[in-house]
Amino acid sequence: MRDLLAKLTAKLGIYSKVVAFLNRIIEKKEAAKVKKHGVEVVALVDRILTEHGSKAFLSFGLLLGAYRDKGFIPYDYDLDLGILASERPDDIVEIMCRNGFKVIRQSYFKEDNRITIDQFSYNGVPVDFYYFFENDNEGKFTVYVPDRHEYKDWKTANSTDGFPTKMILLNKSGFSRHDFLGANLYMPDEAESWLKDNYGDDFMTPIKNWTIGERKTTRYDYPKRQYRNEEIVKFNK
Repeated sequence: MRDLLAKLTAKLGIYSKVVAFLNRIIEKKEAAKVKKHGVEVVALVDRILTEHGSKAFLSFGLLLGAYRDKGFIPYDYDLDLGILASERPDDIVEIMCRNGFKVIRQSYFKEDNRITIDQFSYNGVPVDFYYFFENDNEGKFTVYVPDRHEYKDWKTANSTDGFPTKMILLNKSGFSRHDFLGANLYMPDEAESWLKDNYGDDFMTPIKNWTIGERKTTRYDYPKRQYRNEEIVKFNK
């Protein structure tokens, strides 16, 4: 039924609007779960990755909330964590699933099979692992984020030309542990510059329905497109 609806709305040219509407409903429910279970989930991720020689650090919306709001952004519906691509365990999906997480999706570039994002959930809380590449741009960390297809439903897009990509450039940084709502978690030492680059110089002023383009950022269109690994959900079984 879901696939039929996606194809029908894509054919009518309203797919993006319908998806945006449904996502707002889902995100409102998930924001309540983040507020209730978020600290527990982030602390668990930290413990798991530390045990496997990696570190997860607050990034994007989670970092913005920690820095500006001293907690979660009230309307944030997922947990954004960064991991250095060089520190990603090859079996990270199996590791997370053994610890009670479920796979949502995985994004990657077909050209070199580079994984850019792993997305999981725990207690209904979505957790996004963004991989920070250290050698793609001199002096910068590089993050690649897929966007919604211009007009196709996701399955059609995934089987054809994939999803458009934004490239985000952030100053290279070390990481230190800081208190976040009672949990001792990694944050980038360059937190302020990251937030300016991601959300603009006036990032301390909240904009609830912020979208890319409203503020000057270091997000750029990237020519290579990304795809979803549909086989990854086998680890949920």
